[in-house]
Amino acid sequence: MKIVVIGASGVLGSRVADLLAERGNEVVRANRAAGVDAYTGEGLAQAMSGADVVVDCLSVETLSAKKAVDFFRTTAHNIGRAATAAAVGHVVCVSIVNADDPAVNAKFGYYQGKAAQEAAYRDVVDPATLTVLASVQWFELAEQMMGRMAVGPVAIVPKMRCRPAAAEDVAKVVADTATTAPAPVGAGGLRKIEVAGPAEMDLLGVAKAVAAQRGSPRWILGASVGGPAIRGGGLVPAYPDVVTPTTLEQWLARHADAPAGSAR
Repeated sequence: MKIVVIGASGVLGSRVADLLAERGNEVVRANRAAGVDAYTGEGLAQAMSGADVVVDCLSVETLSAKKAVDFFRTTAHNIGRAATAAAVGHVVCVSIVNADDPAVNAKFGYYQGKAAQEAAYRDVVDPATLTVLASVQWFELAEQMMGRMAVGPVAIVPKMRCRPAAAEDVAKVVADTATTAPAPVGAGGLRKIEVAGPAEMDLLGVAKAVAAQRGSPRWILGASVGGPAIRGGGLVPAYPDVVTPTTLEQWLARHADAPAGSAR
């Protein structure tokens, strides 16, 4: 199969692209370095020519609702229209579990962007060819937060009740979804797959476990951001379609030599 991975240089996209290539697929790693800009639309038509599947793994570093909504809505419209014009048989959009719930995204701009992304795809892509793969947070997110929000020996991590998973496990589910015939469209005319990790916990606890293993940062403080729904379990899927196998302890053992703040 010819599969276009949008955002193939990111934490998830790079893993997805590698897995698909290892399975013998022709993988187009569509990113700016390759001359493809999903926000402007540059290079999308060429990248999708003859493609069987398009996988959107895009992300953007912002907490601003205005910026996130603009980025995800614009890129989804551009990718969806290009895929439709190229008669691509399957479009897979990687999103976040419950990001489209107003109670969850009301005070979290990034999640408002993901909700806009899902809506944009539904506007421009035939439901028979669209799959929204909603993932929980990754263990790697705690690493990233510690790297971005650290001052000396202190790091600040949001309090988020979730059911986190290893990024490599989520990447496998994305690759499986991209190489499998789309399942029947579900309720509301939308095909959605929810992916969860093996256990419910707080992202703050994940960060503390990572820091304890590596001896740095010395102190991890929790920040109450995003509203009560995010802190109280609104990010936990009630009935996930896929439960990934890697526990936090197993993930820590695999990443024991990685420096704090990395996202490999």
